[in-house]
Amino acid sequence: MNANESTRQFLNGIRKGAVAAVEGALCRVESGDLTTDWIQWFVPFAGETIEWLAPSIGEGVMLLCPSGDPAQAVALRGFYSEDFPPPSTDPAKHVRKYRDGATVEYDTSAHSLKATLPGGATAEITVPGSVVVKTTDLTLDATTTTVTGSMTVKGAFAFESGMTGKGGTSSTVKIDGEADFTGEVRSQGVSLPKHTHREQGDGALVSDPQ
Repeated sequence: MNANESTRQFLNGIRKGAVAAVEGALCRVESGDLTTDWIQWFVPFAGETIEWLAPSIGEGVMLLCPSGDPAQAVALRGFYSEDFPPPSTDPAKHVRKYRDGATVEYDTSAHSLKATLPGGATAEITVPGSVVVKTTDLTLDATTTTVTGSMTVKGAFAFESGMTGKGGTSSTVKIDGEADFTGEVRSQGVSLPKHTHREQGDGALVSDPQ
């Protein structure tokens, strides 16, 4: 190996660049006057546990070229740039920001976990077994909350607005404890606080029955 070839390999061994194109699980990287062929990029893990997150066009990478050969290069992602600045500079926070603006943030100083999604976004969790949430206070601030199947509440249950249930025993709400309703409660069209009764005994009307 001559000196020129040795120098070339040394200079090409590690190069800074930016993602120029993405196709499937491969990308092209521009580094100075060099544009790579389609190459792989590093991911945190790619075995039985595996992750997918495609790089962005213009994202900064480091080219690692075995034997100084860009044809064998792999792109190492993970440093900020003017186009992609850090989503936070608070050392107490771990923040992940997605390209549509969604963020997931954990603040170690406030012990607070927050997920914020853009308008029109949805979230779905599929669990074949069961889901257990242990907390001292749970608030659902939603326009519509739908429970398909049975729901069991063990403890106090307070309603400050309406609740609608439909179906047979396969879609019932069971409350094992107290239920506090600040609004009116009806069953089969009969009001709980406003319904009337016949007098027990001689059959004389206390008020008109419903």
